[in-house]
Order: sequence, then structure tokens, then C-alpha cells
Amino acid sequence: MEKIDPQRDHERLKPYAPGQKITFKGKVYTIERRTTLASGEAAVVLQGETDQFVISADQFLAGVQ
Repeated sequence: MEKIDPQRDHERLKPYAPGQKITFKGKVYTIERRTTLASGEAAVVLQGETDQFVISADQFLAGVQ
């Protein structure tokens, strides 16, 4: 079986574990899980007080504090 090399975006998300609380664009969210979009791009699922959404790794890393 051929080994698949990890994508750069997936590697950049390693410091952000599920269950971790982060500040994204001024609001506190919990990382529910890391995932992959249909396009193959890395993404995370963020849970806020009233909303939950999926965001690409690039957008997440640009907005996280």
C-alpha cells in the first residue's frame, strides 16, 4: 500500500485539537473536529454559543488568535 503524505494544511492544524477553545474573529469557539472538505482541503468544525460551522484551514488560520 502506498503511503499518502500529509497535506500542508492538515499539518498546520495539528496544534488545534478537538475540544480546545480558541478565539476566532473576536468570538470564543470550541473546535469540534478537524475534517476535510469535498475538495480535499483541510477544515475545522467550530462550535459557538449559538452556531456551528465548517471553515477551511486557510480561513481558520488567518482568523484565529
